[in-house]
Amino acid sequence: PKLKNKGWWGKVWVGDGDSAEVIQLGSPWRLKTIYRTNIQTSYMAGRYKEQIDNLENRPNWEYVAVMDRRTRPSHAQLNGLIFPYDDPFWDAFYPPNGWGCRCRVRALSDENIQERHLGIDSSNGHLSEEMRLVSSKTGEMKPVTVYTDPLTGHKISPDVGWSYNPGKKFEIE
Repeated sequence: PKLKNKGWWGKVWVGDGDSAEVIQLGSPWRLKTIYRTNIQTSYMAGRYKEQIDNLENRPNWEYVAVMDRRTRPSHAQLNGLIFPYDDPFWDAFYPPNGWGCRCRVRALSDENIQERHLGIDSSNGHLSEEMRLVSSKTGEMKPVTVYTDPLTGHKISPDVGWSYNPGKKFEIE
């Protein structure tokens, strides 16, 4: 009943006149996706707080994608990029970066960087904003943050509606 009251479940008439039809709102698959996404978003907000609390020891953050056959190409392109915790990159690209995103952030110390011979990147001059289509039915557009890879020139962005850091957005205390 709660899902029906919120418009997430049940049969409804869509359209008008002769083109109206009954459609089923919601599905077990959709609800599972929403649930998993809410869990992942909450988990990442908590990780963000833990990482902020440990900045003195681990001020460098690495983007980590799962790197299996289900990983989106754009998320795979971000895998291994390391930015300081306060780089503007993390304001828009701290995971999750879309529905079903399984990426995470690994906090690294300066010693980790030196021992592994890693480089620290900067998003300075590589972030921009573009308008992206939300719905082909309505033509609605929304802004997304875009990172342009300085080596390849590829433009990478979170899914529409995901250009934010869940930990910063809700300021966990």
